[in-house]
Amino acid sequence: MLFSAMFISSSYYSSSSSSSSSSYSSDYSSITDAEVLNYALTLEHLEVAFYTQGLANFSADAFAAAGFAAAVRANYDEILSHEETHITLLQSVLEEMGADIVQECTYDFSGSVDVASFIAMSAAFETVGASAYSGASELLSDRELLPAASSILSTEARQSTWIQSTVQHLNPWSGAFEVPLTPNQIFTIASNFIVTCPSSNPPIAATHAFPPIGIPTTAAPGASVQLSFDLNETSASDLSELFVAFLTSNGTIFEQFSSSDSYNVTFPTQEEGLLGTVFVLIVNSTTEAVTDATTVAGPTPLMFPFNATDPQIEALFPN
Repeated sequence: MLFSAMFISSSYYSSSSSSSSSSYSSDYSSITDAEVLNYALTLEHLEVAFYTQGLANFSADAFAAAGFAAAVRANYDEILSHEETHITLLQSVLEEMGADIVQECTYDFSGSVDVASFIAMSAAFETVGASAYSGASELLSDRELLPAASSILSTEARQSTWIQSTVQHLNPWSGAFEVPLTPNQIFTIASNFIVTCPSSNPPIAATHAFPPIGIPTTAAPGASVQLSFDLNETSASDLSELFVAFLTSNGTIFEQFSSSDSYNVTFPTQEEGLLGTVFVLIVNSTTEAVTDATTVAGPTPLMFPFNATDPQIEALFPN
């Protein structure tokens, strides 16, 4: 489970802006294209800051000492260039629209302590980026903006695939589909790294960070896992009114807590579809899609590598 340690604790920014899912509107119908583009720009600024800091901290010699070929760090230089180009594109479109443009925030990447943790964080950022663009594209009212958004999405996905397969020697993908997340769900993840943003920044499509979910690094498919989140920040009276949702490439899996006063939940098995990138959320309903209206806490992204030649895993991907 490679992602979880980076998302255990929430930063000042998320804890100061979170509230229960019943205290705000989850309706994106009034969101403007400028707010969607500034939301995307906010995420691109985050990525550029991460890669700029990481590549400044970890030289080619540091990558070599960690056992990586010179081409690995060179490709990270290219990824940084890609993200900078995305910023230039988004800023130019916003300028053409006559819209105000968000500026960089202050960030905390203290979890990136060596080359290995830098690589793990980069895999998480690229995977989350693909889910962000997958979920936000439908919010654009000007359909002429879709080709640019789609091209950025595909690049984020390609970068994620390269990191996971070539660099980490893990599964290059999780299944046939990306997992789309709403702006507020994505912002919940991003808030782990955002300390504060300029007060002069214009509104973005994301307005809310849900309470974080703590998940131990020992969590595994089929295991009994004790989650941690603040029940007082929800509208539920006890855990019997809540469920754990696992968003996967192969669909959504819901599980109940072990009891109304226990934060333990049994994770689905790999054979049930818990493999690759998984987003874990606390929700208040299992009868409808996981949206902002049903999200209570999270998401927290996890990664569960799998053996694609296992017959039971192959059965999940029929020809």
